[in-house]
Amino acid sequence: MANKKSGQTAFSVAGGRLIEQYQPKEIRLFTDPVIKNLFNWPIRFIMQFKIIRDWIIRFSDNKTKGIHGSQICRTKYIDDSLQSAIERGIEQVVILGAGLDTRPYRIPGREHIKFFEVDMPSIQDYKKKKVKNYLGSLPDNVVFIPIDFNIQTLDEVIAGKGLDFSKPVVFIWEGVTPYITEEAVGNTLRFISKNSPGSILVFTYILKSVIEKNSNIEGAYDLVKYLEKYGITWHFGLDPSDVSRFLKEFNLKLIEDVGAAYFQEKYLKPLGRRLDVSEIERIVYATVI
Repeated sequence: MANKKSGQTAFSVAGGRLIEQYQPKEIRLFTDPVIKNLFNWPIRFIMQFKIIRDWIIRFSDNKTKGIHGSQICRTKYIDDSLQSAIERGIEQVVILGAGLDTRPYRIPGREHIKFFEVDMPSIQDYKKKKVKNYLGSLPDNVVFIPIDFNIQTLDEVIAGKGLDFSKPVVFIWEGVTPYITEEAVGNTLRFISKNSPGSILVFTYILKSVIEKNSNIEGAYDLVKYLEKYGITWHFGLDPSDVSRFLKEFNLKLIEDVGAAYFQEKYLKPLGRRLDVSEIERIVYATVI
């Protein structure tokens, strides 16, 4: 995936997290005090207006209803998973395709964690500048590792960077797998499988039927065609019925595979929020055997 397309995706996802920060605190899915600092001032200014935020949500949901809801719910799920792992004593976190992920700068207990942010160099250069402006300096416990997942492997780029394979690791892989090849996905999972038993992988995936353009989800085909029109092609997807078998090939055990129904029941309903959540994307929680 080209750097430009990577940047578009990173800002789109981060924009959803930014919009969520304008929700009343009592119904907000997560609190991210860092995210607005990763945007330039014109974006921060216009986001103050509800009419603009509502238009952005309608635009993102125009082709497939619930894209915005899916993105912010998956952020909540990953936050909860990471927080739980930190509370259990895990001290290493690798964020694959980190984009504008702010967890190393906001998650409780982060001071005792070593974070490895892995992503395209162009995104990292922009992010490092913004984080430095916000914090005054880059945290010593965050290591930036440049990569192109389609042509490089994690073995190549992480060697010598300080990751301790003898201790459990949390791997976060959010919003990346559709954009890379099946070979690149396999290479990444093989690397993860080499880590200490008990290591955790949380990753999102698009339904294989959507990738293959034969899904019966309303708007799924239109969304894929819309993305292709702008040079964005989804390559990799999974069938929920095949996830467990697929992971076993890489020494990974499926713990949980959730989607729209889970998010509605677990997150939105208790808050009394009525928000569409797309069924085209799901999220997996797995462990290294």
